[in-house]
Formats: sequence, C-alpha cells, structure tokens
Amino acid sequence: MNRFEVKHVPEDFLVRECVAVRLVQQEVATHQFWLLRKCGYTTMEAVRGIADELGVPEGSVGYCGLKDEDGVTEQLISIPITIPVDAVKRLEVREGSRWYYVQPYGFGDAALRVGQMEGNSFKIILRNLEGRHLDGFFARKKINFMFLNYFDTQRFGVPGGPHHSHLVGAAMTNGDWDDARQKLIELNSPESRLAANWSGASRDFFFQLDGRVRSFFPAAYASFMWNNELAGLVDATAMEGIHRMTVDGIDFTYLDDTSATAGVLSARYELPIKRYSFEDHAVARSASVRATVAQTVIEVAGRVDDEYFQGRKRVELSFFLPSGSYATAAVRQLALQIA
Repeated sequence: MNRFEVKHVPEDFLVRECVAVRLVQQEVATHQFWLLRKCGYTTMEAVRGIADELGVPEGSVGYCGLKDEDGVTEQLISIPITIPVDAVKRLEVREGSRWYYVQPYGFGDAALRVGQMEGNSFKIILRNLEGRHLDGFFARKKINFMFLNYFDTQRFGVPGGPHHSHLVGAAMTNGDWDDARQKLIELNSPESRLAANWSGASRDFFFQLDGRVRSFFPAAYASFMWNNELAGLVDATAMEGIHRMTVDGIDFTYLDDTSATAGVLSARYELPIKRYSFEDHAVARSASVRATVAQTVIEVAGRVDDEYFQGRKRVELSFFLPSGSYATAAVRQLALQIA
C-alpha cells in the first residue's frame, strides 16, 4: 500500500457534522444551538469541560455524534435556554495545540440527541504522494468509490493509548465492573483519569458517568464483533484481492478493488448488530442493522507540491459520508487502489 500521509497536521483533516435543525425565535426556544469547533479534544471531553464551565450537568449539553480529537472538527451542541448567552460566548479553551471554542448558530425547541445527524462532510489533505499519482489516479476530478463499512480504530481507543474500548464494554456487559474500570484506566483516555481517581465501587463509577459516555464502551464491543462478522463475509465472498491489515492492534480484511467491494454489497447489503443499554442498572440487549458497504463520490482538488515533504505532492479530497461511516476507513481502502 502507498505510504502517503494522513493527518500530518491537524488542519489536514477537517470534519463538519451535517444535521438539519429547525430554528425558532429566541422568545419561544427551549434550547440554544452553538457550533463547537475543536482540535485535540474528544467530543465527550469538550462537552464535559463546557458543562463544568457553565455549572450545568453534563447531560444537559446535547450533541448528535462523536468527533475525533486528532483533526479539526465542527459540530452543533445544544444548551438550555436558561443559560445566559453571554456566558456561553466566553467559552474558549486553548492548551498548546489543543483548543475548542463555540460560535452562535440559533435557537430551537428541543435538545440535540445522539444519532440525530445525517452524516459528516470531510476535507482531507493526503501528503507525501508521488507525482505519478497526481497524473494517474488523482488526475480525475471525481472518484465514485465504494468501501467496506468497518468501524475504524477511533471506535476502540485514542491516539497514544491501547485500542481496547471494546474490552471495557465486554467486561461491562458481563457485569465484571472491577475489570471494566481497570481496562478503562489503561486506555489513556480522558475517562481513564476519572476512573483512576475514583475511590468507590467500580460499578458506581460507571453509573455516575453521563449515560452517553457509559454507553460508548458496550457500543465499542458491539462494533468490534460486527467488524469480525464483516471480515468473515469478505472472506466468504471475495475470491481475490484480499488484504489483511492490523492498525492500532485492530485487524481488518480489505479488498483492493471497488467492483469486489460491490460484490460484498450484492451478497449482503447489511448485517445485524447488537445494541446495549442499561435499564435500572442492568444491561439490556436489542438488535439493529448496519450497512456492509458505504459509497461516496470523492472530489479531487488542490494538486500541488507538498510543503512538508520535499519532492512530493499533496492532494485535497472532499466527500460526504453517512452517519456512522469513517473517513479514515475510506481513505485506507482508497490507498489499496492507487497503482
């Protein structure tokens, strides 16, 4: 696979959440909407900081989805209308290369909720490309692209830590709370510090967390199991062009051709996935489905010399993905097709 660079600097990876919200006049609103721009913070970490600064429960700051910390991301958050607008305007944190701030967006009659968004728009700069790639593969203005819809490594950990969020979730669903907290401590995530400083029972630690944070870990476990199901489908469907890869300790089975990926789609366009929730402090299981293959049209622009890699080129890719699909998974599979 070509060793081009993704996320060489955070500004190379821009994500903007896409969600349609109905705006109302401030006089009849129950919530105010703000655009949260951040870099170096997870969504959950930024929301926790915002709630602390405003003196409100973490659960009262609404959001639609989780955005990574290793890029520049933009997403809407909702805050109760009872919080003075001037107090929200002052929200800005800068810690070296890590930062977040908010910009006014409007007013609504309901809080934002997880799963509400339609998808995400991306602008990604690929670096360290050979000139022949711009004359060949990236000479096209648009690329019609299908890729295997794996949950990517962000689902299982943060940069610099072991990608074992699914192991925390597995322990939680099995009721092994001490093991779950110990594995969380080892993740090197913002929640790891909270877990390490907790002095009470491990089970109580998880149930005092914001429900959206608590549910993330069982969801990671379900995602890991679903990835395994998709890998098995690829093995059973594809006759050639299979590439096995381990990224951050997570195994993937990829294909090097869009037509082969379309064959997986034809065989099974979706696979069941488990959902976990906690009702009266007990785990509850339900089922849903997830698409095996995602499709997008990639717009290619910005073909210039790379200012970071002498003698190499860079290119900018712009595309939209539906909610739950990962741009890094798409780009990694795109790399397999570049001659």
